[in-house]
Amino acid sequence: MKKGIFISIVLLFHLGVCFAQWNTDRILTIGRNALYFEDYVLSIQYFNQVIKIKPFLAEPYMYRSIAKIQLGDYEGAEIDGTEAITRNPFLPQAFYARGFTRMKLGKYHEAAEDFTKALEFSPNALHLLISRIDAYERTENYEAAVRDIDAYMKINPRNTGLWYEKGRIYLSMKDTVEAENAFNQLINADSTSFAGWSARGLLKLQRKNFNGAYEDYSTAIRNNSNYFGDYINRGIINVEQKRFMEALADYDQAVKLEPNSVMAYFNRAILRSNLGDNNNALSDFVQVLKMDSSNMEARYSKALLEMKLRNYRSAIADYNIILNKHPYFLPAYWGIADAYDAMNNVREAFKNRQIAQDLEKNKDNFREKIRRDLDAKNMIAEDIPKGITKSRTDVFNRYATQNINETGYDSKYASEKRGAVQNKFVDVVNEKNFVLTYYSKTDALRQTNLYHPEINAYNRKKRLSANIKITCDEIALTNEMIDKHFQTINEISSRINDKTTDADIYFHRALEFALVQDFESAIDDLNKAIALRSDFMLAYFTRANIRYKYIDYMRNSLRESGSGIIEQKEIYVAFENEKKFDVELVMRDLDKVNDLQPDFSFSYYNKANILCTQQDFRTAIYNYTKAIEIDRDFAEAYFNRGLTYLFTGEDSKGLSDLSKAGELGIYQAYNLIQRFK
Repeated sequence: MKKGIFISIVLLFHLGVCFAQWNTDRILTIGRNALYFEDYVLSIQYFNQVIKIKPFLAEPYMYRSIAKIQLGDYEGAEIDGTEAITRNPFLPQAFYARGFTRMKLGKYHEAAEDFTKALEFSPNALHLLISRIDAYERTENYEAAVRDIDAYMKINPRNTGLWYEKGRIYLSMKDTVEAENAFNQLINADSTSFAGWSARGLLKLQRKNFNGAYEDYSTAIRNNSNYFGDYINRGIINVEQKRFMEALADYDQAVKLEPNSVMAYFNRAILRSNLGDNNNALSDFVQVLKMDSSNMEARYSKALLEMKLRNYRSAIADYNIILNKHPYFLPAYWGIADAYDAMNNVREAFKNRQIAQDLEKNKDNFREKIRRDLDAKNMIAEDIPKGITKSRTDVFNRYATQNINETGYDSKYASEKRGAVQNKFVDVVNEKNFVLTYYSKTDALRQTNLYHPEINAYNRKKRLSANIKITCDEIALTNEMIDKHFQTINEISSRINDKTTDADIYFHRALEFALVQDFESAIDDLNKAIALRSDFMLAYFTRANIRYKYIDYMRNSLRESGSGIIEQKEIYVAFENEKKFDVELVMRDLDKVNDLQPDFSFSYYNKANILCTQQDFRTAIYNYTKAIEIDRDFAEAYFNRGLTYLFTGEDSKGLSDLSKAGELGIYQAYNLIQRFK
């Protein structure tokens, strides 16, 4: 249904200027509807259309800024907010939106200025005041933050929760006396609320006043606290005071309240392990690693449990995962040796024990490498064998929590293009090369111009079995489709003989060969087509792509050959040296395409992709830029150039390009923006 609406709106643009006012109002309304229903990516496309028709309007920039905020594209949102304010400096919502993005970007002083400007228009807007309080706190202007809290409380004295905020800020000022006074005021104002008791409990826990903290957390829980951190923190106190079964009950409740809490599972796993409940402890460690596979302390603890439970192969697998990240972690080698001993594999046990002994003997030589290798967050270090069996209370105390939201985002939409798409994990992979083919997936969101006069003119000649398209998203053929193309190859071959001088027939068969993955035959036919017609631009482009596909196929085959690491590396280096000339032929064909058709942006784009694989990033960026100069809406070029900039350390340019790519329909960019920031 949405696709049909989108197409009809696009068609409206061709009806003439007389309907422009109605069109833009209507499109803006639809965009706002999409924004309201959290269809952020689609809403941006509507706002794009309004901006193209009436770039002087402020509202579409403001709404597009809000949509980008929801997608986590704060750089792009800030730019749009500025554009909206430039066009209309009397929009408090635009100042608020830009202030919000600046908070996310760490520009706290500028954010405070935006909130102040918005408050000039809406002096009683409490959401603006609370936002400025946050900005002042981030700039460590605590006195101003406290003044704003006092002003807020005058406007809305019933908001007793502000005592909590005031207490937090006094804690930031290291004024624990005033902080406790604020929390006491909160408790006095509303003793039935758990927030004050919870906050004061943390203050007492930090002072190691375990008895007082226990009483406050217990009161918070009696007051129906549904915050899982209160149970975790009381569990920590119970462990400290050796009330292990009470601690276990607290962790159970924390898991029940927040099934995605790594802290709750991890603390419970350690406690269960110390209590000898190994199977349940193992289950908890497995759950921790499902949620956070990088948690090496959990991985190591799981490996030790696997050894106790005689699951030696699982233990070895865990130790190897640790060694992949921390190759100088001696206990993993000893653990692997012990596991192989238990399996009566003397040779592997001896090999790993020898590695451990060599590393131990040369520890001083490796110390600097070990230091660089440490992952302090996961507590994997060379001295863990001595510290791993000490009291676990230190470990528990590292995981004390207060109002930390670590809940994973679970979209309520089935479509991966709806809702907050920045939370959907994507691999950091370049968009693929563009190719000519009969089939392609359609993506109505992407703005890239897939039309070119040369392709259109060739399709009008009707020399092929179907029209060709330009795409970077090919589809896999079904068995029926493959059979059809083999039949077409046979039919074309029956019409070709030694006297054939028709370049188009060879081009036709080359496309068919390519579809059934016969790259060598396709290249042979393209060679013949080009020999017969030296200005056959589409044939040069296709030959370049098929030749590069063939190189990539061969390279991938080597990676999957199963050779040993050293042998594989030698074969791989030899292959790369051998294929350098073939890659040069690919680049020559793409250069020829641009000689014949200087405005064929896809050739520059493909060259840039290939140059990235050769680590010639400067020239790659130049070619992506050339593609963008030809097509200002070339989404894939922005996306790939953005990744290239990030790889070369030019983060601001990279994030800007990813923002543009997201704006032009590549929703995966928003997840990468979140991660690279």
